[in-house]
Amino acid sequence: MNYTDEKIIKKPRRYFSADLDLTKWTNVEEQLKILNAEKIESPERLIRFMERSSELSDILQEEIAWRYINMTRYADDDKYAKAYNEFYAGVISPTKPYYHKFNLKFYNSPYRKELAEAEFGLLNKIISNSIELYREENIPLQIKEKELANKYGSIFSKLTVMYKGEEKTLSQLAVFLKDPDRKVREEVWRLRMDKLMEFRDEFNKLFDELKAIRIKIAENAGFANYRDYMHKAKGRFSYSPDDLIKFHEGVEKEIIPILKQFTLERKEKLQLETVRPWDTSVDLDGKILRPFKTIDEFTDKGMQILYELKPEFGKRFNMMKNSGLLDLENRKGKAPGGYNYPLAETGAPFIFMNAVGLHNNVVTLLHESGHAMHTFATKDIRIGEYRNTPSEVAELASMAMEFLSMELWDKYYEDRNDLKKAKLDQFKGALGFLPWGMIVDALQHWIYLNPDHKAAEREEKFSSLMERFNSGVDWSGLEDYRKIMWLFQLHIFEVPFYYIEYAMSQLGALAIYRNYKESGKEKALEDYENFLKLGYSRSVKELYETAGVKFDFSDNYMKEIAEFVNKELQNLN
Repeated sequence: MNYTDEKIIKKPRRYFSADLDLTKWTNVEEQLKILNAEKIESPERLIRFMERSSELSDILQEEIAWRYINMTRYADDDKYAKAYNEFYAGVISPTKPYYHKFNLKFYNSPYRKELAEAEFGLLNKIISNSIELYREENIPLQIKEKELANKYGSIFSKLTVMYKGEEKTLSQLAVFLKDPDRKVREEVWRLRMDKLMEFRDEFNKLFDELKAIRIKIAENAGFANYRDYMHKAKGRFSYSPDDLIKFHEGVEKEIIPILKQFTLERKEKLQLETVRPWDTSVDLDGKILRPFKTIDEFTDKGMQILYELKPEFGKRFNMMKNSGLLDLENRKGKAPGGYNYPLAETGAPFIFMNAVGLHNNVVTLLHESGHAMHTFATKDIRIGEYRNTPSEVAELASMAMEFLSMELWDKYYEDRNDLKKAKLDQFKGALGFLPWGMIVDALQHWIYLNPDHKAAEREEKFSSLMERFNSGVDWSGLEDYRKIMWLFQLHIFEVPFYYIEYAMSQLGALAIYRNYKESGKEKALEDYENFLKLGYSRSVKELYETAGVKFDFSDNYMKEIAEFVNKELQNLN
């Protein structure tokens, strides 16, 4: 397979000079004032105005993107956090009053009503929602919230322990949780948890500061609680908070019994009296999947998979590699987690992750590659609101890529038994994730509906949720550790309420894979690509339908998807 040295070429600016320096507020404000003064005299000029304001936003968003990327790549160096915070406070935040004016300019224009409803109806809804939520007094609060949220990654990146004479990050220690020796697993598990326990008070103090700011933001916007404010702020037009509570109950009813059966199987195969937390990752056959040895091998095999799935996917990934848009290996000082960050002006993304040589690194790379292909597919959409997909849509793109690529994982696993094992893990993991998704979401519902709680009460609530969604793991004697497991979840600190969408998208991704199996690769890929190209120019329901599946997280649909997964597991076995 021949790859070229072709690199990403930044999209040319259509409305602004290529040498215009928009890192300085004075220059940015000058352009905002010109836009604000523009006369709109036709529907065509109205759309052109939206395109111009979107391009200016793209330029600024790319600058803040690079500052965020560098902040997470070098989380132990405060100068990068300082650069991010300064640009956010000094340039991004002051644009908000202007963009509110632009929204009003669009919404109040008599020419808006002449725009085709089918094409621009959703844009009307998105902008109307933004206008309703905007409060100028929230801008300084949002600046402070960003600064505090960024501290989470800075604190976490510095958590290391000495193990067998070597300094290890908590991510690097996770490798040993798959060790066949149970004593090793328990030792490493306790090492990780003891380190987290050392910083328990610091994390709780940080979260309490964030909580206070978020509650004030919601109050300023006229909401009784931050939960309801965020539901609206995230543009969740297709479902209510009560629907999410029903989703939690559905997973408890339909998925937990299946997972308890998986745990029983684990107990019997490992010949254990009970399954403890350090027993949940070890492979039942005692063999740890080692899909790659070096980052170059990891990257190249991922690229081969994407190319074979669709040549254009592989070419795009190769261009990212050539352009320095990948940072994949774990190292000291790097923030936890993984992400695909769209570079709005360039029209390409950056992939960040923490690979340590395990199978879940393969899944993460392909997951983020799904996001990346979404970024490429939507790069020519000129109105920013239609490029900024909500999480229920974005995560369908990424999770579907995991399953669409699964039949090609033999690039990492030449041994057929290893490939089979990887597929089994993927299906079991898809169902196994759902309870954690519910726990993270339910915890945040409780936190913001009970705003006066103390840190100890929050930990008790989390512990009770862990018990409610327990799939048969024995936590006896480990209750204090269980209370702090939520501290591993960066979303709760950095992007509140962004998590339940993973669970919705998981069901959608499994349905796309079912189409792949029943209707064939070509049809499933065609639907997937058509879905990617639309960005957010259609409702969530319509986008899922374009992908060939339903936007549904009801009990019945969950049961239907779970039955499909069980059938696939039986076939593999």
